[in-house]
Amino acid sequence: MAGALVGGAVLSAFLQVAFDRVASREVLDYLNGRKLIDRLVQKLKIELMSAGAVLNDAEEKQITDPAVKKWLDELKDAVYVADDLLDEIAYEAMRCKLEAESTSTSKVMGFLSTFVNSFDKRIQSELENILEQLEFITKRKDVLRLEKVAVAEVSSRLLTTSSPEEYGVFGRDKDMEAIFDKFQSDDASVNGICVVPIVGMGGVGKTTLAQLIYNDKRVKESFDLKAWVCVSEKYDNFKIAKTILEEVTSSASETPTMNLLQNEIREKFMEKKVLLVLDDVWNENYNDWLELRKVFNCGAQEIKIIVTTRTEIVASNVGTISAYILNELSSEECWSIFEKHAFKNGSSSEFPNLEEIGRKIVQKCKGLPLAAKALGGLLRFEENPREWTKILKSDIWNLPKGNINILPALRLSYHYLPPHLKCCFAYCSIFPKDYEFKKEELVLLWMAEDLLQQYEGNGMMEEIGEQYFDDLVSRSFFQRSSSNQSCFVMHDLVNDLAIFISGEFCFKLENNESCVITRKTRHLSYVRTKYDASKKFKVSYKAKDLRTFLGLDLSSYQWYHNRISMMMIDDLLLTFKCLRVLSFSTYRNMRELPNSIGNLKHLRYLNLSCTSIERLPNSLCTLYNLQTLLLSSCYSLIKLPTEMWRLVNLRHLDLVGTTLKEMPLHMGKLRNLVKLTTFVVGKHSGSSIKELGELHHLSGALSILNLQNVHHARDARDVNLKDKQYLSKLVFQCGFDNENSEKERLVLEQLCPHLKLESLTIEDYGGTKFPNWLEDCSFSNMISIQLVNCKYCSSLPPLGHLRVLKRLYVQGFHFVLRVDREFYGDGSSTIKPFKSLEVLSFKDMPEWQEWFLFEGEHEDGGGVFSTLKELCIIKCPKLSGGLPSQLPSLIKLEIAECQQLVASVPRAPTLNKLELIDCDKVVLKELPPKLNYLSIRGDRIFLQSFAELMTCLAVPGSGVPTTLKSLHIQGTFQITTGHYYPSLEILHIRDDSDSLWSFPLESYPKLKSLYVWESKNLESLFVSEESYRDLSSLTHLSIYLSPNFVSFFSGGICAPNVISITIINCNKLKSLPENMRTLFPSLQYLYVRKCPKLESFPEGGLPLNLVTLYVSYCDKLFSRGLQDLHSLREISIDGDNCKEVESFPEEGLLPPTLTYIKISSFPKLKSLKGFQHLTSLKQLFISYCDNLQYLPEEGFPTSLEGLYILGCPKLQYLPEEGFTTTLSSLIINSCPLLKQRCEREKGEEWPKIAHIPNIVIDGEWVE
Repeated sequence: MAGALVGGAVLSAFLQVAFDRVASREVLDYLNGRKLIDRLVQKLKIELMSAGAVLNDAEEKQITDPAVKKWLDELKDAVYVADDLLDEIAYEAMRCKLEAESTSTSKVMGFLSTFVNSFDKRIQSELENILEQLEFITKRKDVLRLEKVAVAEVSSRLLTTSSPEEYGVFGRDKDMEAIFDKFQSDDASVNGICVVPIVGMGGVGKTTLAQLIYNDKRVKESFDLKAWVCVSEKYDNFKIAKTILEEVTSSASETPTMNLLQNEIREKFMEKKVLLVLDDVWNENYNDWLELRKVFNCGAQEIKIIVTTRTEIVASNVGTISAYILNELSSEECWSIFEKHAFKNGSSSEFPNLEEIGRKIVQKCKGLPLAAKALGGLLRFEENPREWTKILKSDIWNLPKGNINILPALRLSYHYLPPHLKCCFAYCSIFPKDYEFKKEELVLLWMAEDLLQQYEGNGMMEEIGEQYFDDLVSRSFFQRSSSNQSCFVMHDLVNDLAIFISGEFCFKLENNESCVITRKTRHLSYVRTKYDASKKFKVSYKAKDLRTFLGLDLSSYQWYHNRISMMMIDDLLLTFKCLRVLSFSTYRNMRELPNSIGNLKHLRYLNLSCTSIERLPNSLCTLYNLQTLLLSSCYSLIKLPTEMWRLVNLRHLDLVGTTLKEMPLHMGKLRNLVKLTTFVVGKHSGSSIKELGELHHLSGALSILNLQNVHHARDARDVNLKDKQYLSKLVFQCGFDNENSEKERLVLEQLCPHLKLESLTIEDYGGTKFPNWLEDCSFSNMISIQLVNCKYCSSLPPLGHLRVLKRLYVQGFHFVLRVDREFYGDGSSTIKPFKSLEVLSFKDMPEWQEWFLFEGEHEDGGGVFSTLKELCIIKCPKLSGGLPSQLPSLIKLEIAECQQLVASVPRAPTLNKLELIDCDKVVLKELPPKLNYLSIRGDRIFLQSFAELMTCLAVPGSGVPTTLKSLHIQGTFQITTGHYYPSLEILHIRDDSDSLWSFPLESYPKLKSLYVWESKNLESLFVSEESYRDLSSLTHLSIYLSPNFVSFFSGGICAPNVISITIINCNKLKSLPENMRTLFPSLQYLYVRKCPKLESFPEGGLPLNLVTLYVSYCDKLFSRGLQDLHSLREISIDGDNCKEVESFPEEGLLPPTLTYIKISSFPKLKSLKGFQHLTSLKQLFISYCDNLQYLPEEGFPTSLEGLYILGCPKLQYLPEEGFTTTLSSLIINSCPLLKQRCEREKGEEWPKIAHIPNIVIDGEWVE
């Protein structure tokens, strides 16, 4: 039974790749007629098989025997070398074949002669070398006493029991209640049996939760019998049934057969309520579970079963209801566990110094209670802070093995993975902790590394990779990201496990001296930074046989200005000739790819997305192994190499966001293409649309652009989209060719897709009528349709019959006057049109006047649009008809720039967000009961009734909901005195009235954010002294373009939680409140701009918690010191603040805690001095100081990492002391004199800056 768990040595999968390579058609073709080399290859295969025979034994023994671990690493290194050699043979054979197909016979014979004389000799020599190395390795297996064994079993673990945790359980009360709720749900049981699986990674607390439920008093009250069975890895139905019987009888059973056991259980369970816990189930064999279920068909009144497992496959096999996914604990809950185990009496109160370290240790646990318990136990009663700090700084896998059980708990999941999944998991060690990755991204990397085992009948490589990925998700190695549902992450400890498994073969280039790159390293990743210079990668050149060079971005917001050394790229392409994966994505300074890219014979994955690449070299077309080429968002790329057709193994070509004019010739020869995002129809026959007809495996999304270039409609028919069943999304972009509108219609008519298409977009269509197939009701999977800029169509196609259509976007129809009955479909009164539609958007329809509203009930209940969640009508200035009156599911309604629309807002009990912009005739009779967000803009909108609306918002019991949290008003804002608005949290006002003089903050007791724009007469914020406590909710305050604003509230009032204040263009504001420290004690961010009469900071000083201060164009401000603001980290002084200042900063002006300083537009500033005391300073920006001549003679603090100097034309000299080695970036722009003196090797200032890794002068990187 346990064999179902699989397992097996990870290296066996690597060997299989080598064996498959030997058997490949290309290698066999090459070996034909080369007897000596063939003999060497067969001998190589025998040596690999000899080593492979003992891999299972070696993999288990390596844990305790370093010599075996070393032997395995040497074998793996040799296998990599052998595989590279075999792959090169396959490449050269493929090259010969392609050259033969495209070159004359005499040239081919000349090439082959050269090939035989040079390549054969080198291959023979390298084969002999690797054979010698392998023979030496395989002989040592006998010395190490390695034997041929089946999958090694891990040492037995302690069996779990139902006994509750001795130290208590933390953070699982909600989880327990959720399981009890599942027990009670109506659909939980099948034939009287309810099975609730609890799924989670090892150590997350599944068993603890099951114990908590098992011992809850409700179980005792509700169940007659209960039994706990620890199933573990060795699954045995007879043993499980026997344990259940022994548990309920509290006596040993001698029953010899399953049949007798079942009879005894039936007798005990008859008419009883039974709770069973099957803890730690691993067996994924569905038939075994069916056999066990027979035991439970025993006449019991009800049986509830909890199954705990690490794998979703088990859960889907056993569950009668959806599995409960058990997530990690919070940091505080983990701390409670750690505290109980680490300290005397379970309390840290007597050891505050240890608590500080302990809380940092708990952060390493990342919510895993087993880790918190184990680390707490490891430090139990240890009172020496040094020992605690050791644990904090240690890698979790280097902790004492005898005292900690995290490693075996997590490694067990890895142990039972099949070899191919072990390889895929270990490869993921290249990902940094907390890195979010997508399924497709990782599958393409696995494919490039030959980690996907393809054999006849198991599908395309992408499908295999997706199955591998899903398997690792189901076993909790990957978890869906909480912040981005399309991405996945690895738990930190699972990431640590991957690092532990992969050893020296994977390397993350980090600021971590404990990581060592070696000759054996094959996979390297690094996190991209703003400037990646050659020096950063110097260490990587030790690994000459590197296969992966992968740059990663931890945040999608950080990459836009990334730069890389182009010199380094040249070196990399010449050094790492075994690369299979190479990524230069997001480097905006990269405009071309060197010709040396053609040297990378093994390359399978190349990512140049989000670069400024303008051209690709023709040498790229010699990368015959290339499978994936990613060029998305390469906005400067207008042309692909002419011989792209040579990339015969290309499977993925991403061109989204490029500006290609046409496709290269003969794209139809790339018959292995699975993903082609974009096909740009050219005017030449070889780049015509017919080329798509040869690409039979296309899947996913395809955009066909420039359809106006199709010569004949029959060419479009040759594309044969009907047979491309794997395409799910199509975009047709036509090109506005109104002069040939009938041709465009005929072209589209021939591009009829298959009936399972999910998404269709038609853009820039010049025809007057849509193709007939768009009216076909047989598109059974069509979820989304976008019709954009179809200017000349006078009617919309009938789409109401599409039963699963969820999203419909109609935009840019300039000749549509009516949306009439035909829009809804065949007009049948029995079939409800748009029965699944959730989003409907009309936009930019300047002539649309009437909308026929298909009202009434239908056979399946509800009216038209009964499922609609979002309705947008934007820029339809002539639309005058009404809106659908009943929209029971509507959540969002947006109406904008529809000046003639006379309608009432539909009755929508679920409406959450309402935006009414420049549609003055739309009436809001009442506020929907669940409205959360309301935005109103217009000259007259609510002018008559706004006060009434605000009164309704305020009056208790008026039927108006208290759900409204965000209100945005642009137009006339009227204050209704004497009312309170208890629900509002966010208020944006752009006030066109003359009536808003003072804003009564006390009327908004829960207001968190107040933004006031362009209020002509607003003078102050008003709060009566007796209601000061009501300002405790306020956190953000912004006043913009309010010329008469002169004061905040004052007196003894306090806004204790305000963290951000922004004041811009308040011309009459003379001072900030004198008592800011007591008024805004939590203030962290203060931005003041263009307040010309503001003369000084308050006498009492700025709030002590201030972190960021921006002062811009406040001519008289900045005379008071900030030295006592010890929380201040960032300061920006911009504009004419300091017109008379010649030297900056004044002594004692700035606190030493600053990490960022920006100085801009000081017209008379001549010198900087006095920076040495700013010992935390990391970034310094100096810009547009026209008279600046001198930087500090004494230099800058050693903490400085980046210096940016812009627009200082008189500056010539850098500090005499030069710069410390910590300065990593020097950026100089528009400083002509300094530029000349900093010229590489020649300038007088060059010796001072030569050591700085990143120097950019006027946009050019100095290397």
